[in-house]
Amino acid sequence: MVGPVITLVIALILPSVLLSVIPFFYPEFGNDPQLEPVIYFFLALYFLALILYLFVLWSDYYLDVWIITNKRLIDIEQKGLFNRHISEMHMRNIQNVSISIRGIVQTLLRFGDIVVETAAQGEFRIRDAPDLYGAKDLILKYSHHAYESNSMMNNDSPKKTPDKAER
Repeated sequence: MVGPVITLVIALILPSVLLSVIPFFYPEFGNDPQLEPVIYFFLALYFLALILYLFVLWSDYYLDVWIITNKRLIDIEQKGLFNRHISEMHMRNIQNVSISIRGIVQTLLRFGDIVVETAAQGEFRIRDAPDLYGAKDLILKYSHHAYESNSMMNNDSPKKTPDKAER
């Protein structure tokens, strides 16, 4: 998420830098009164596109959701404005939960990536998640509980073993 923010800051600074540098190379640029409305029009279009880019970034971040229940982990991932991917995995199938904190910014602000892996379904990844350790502990708690309840269900059913006389 830090990369798009830096891109946005550069994109906000770029028009003012260009408008202050261009008159040095083309002196007639600032003297033409008919050119002024055209410049304002393209600046308005530029800032409108920038606002749209910011909205897409925000909606992609805000609409990416993990729902953790005692039976499943549901990942709703928004990709763009009109594309959404929803997947789920059962808690009993979780094999590994790992956390990745990269850099000083993520370390100081305590956010990072969480990766949940299974053998069959691959991995779920959520980027720039807050409260990493709380989410990891919750997923592992429910995963162990689901695994134990599943193994208890399998052991509760009486298994018939043949007697020596039946052989």
